Amino acid sequence: MIRKYKLNLELKMKRIKSILFIALLLGAGWRANAQEQEIFNLAKNELKVDVAYILGATLKVEYEHLLNDWSGLGAMAAYNFSGDNFSNMRFQMLGFYRLYFGKQPVSGFFLESNMGITTVNYYQSVHYYPFVGRKTSTAFGIGIALGWKWHIDKSNIVLDIFGGAGRLFNENSVRAYPRMGICIGKRF
Repeated sequence: MIRKYKLNLELKMKRIKSILFIALLLGAGWRANAQEQEIFNLAKNELKVDVAYILGATLKVEYEHLLNDWSGLGAMAAYNFSGDNFSNMRFQMLGFYRLYFGKQPVSGFFLESNMGITTVNYYQSVHYYPFVGRKTSTAFGIGIALGWKWHIDKSNIVLDIFGGAGRLFNENSVRAYPRMGICIGKRF
């Protein structure tokens, strides 16, 4: 009888230990999730202007929504006001996704994939006459970029430096677009 009681007590203790162990794991997971939410309790939007493009008479504005502490989703619009022969790009609108690898949330080294539409100016040529006329074409493109983001905590100022390229899917002479910039802005 005592032996049977002892065996039941041991089984109950094993069950209690396993229930406590599962509760401890669930509590640790909940605490880790709460800590992650505390870490990413920061401003989740960024608005930036590309200072390098302004020098070339092009206005380029970027907006990025920070999804979590390691990724962001954004949009970029650029318009070339000069209309000169130096720049082929006339208008560009891109959507992008960035994956961050920095030690601080949403900062440091990042990889970017982007896609959008681009309007370019190009010269049409016929046989031996290289520049018959100037044409405008709009095309869809997909590209990649890599760069670095700095975030100043107290003032919420951000600085991006990045570079890359994309492929335009059109039948004209312009088949690629650059994806580069030096952007400064504010996180809010």
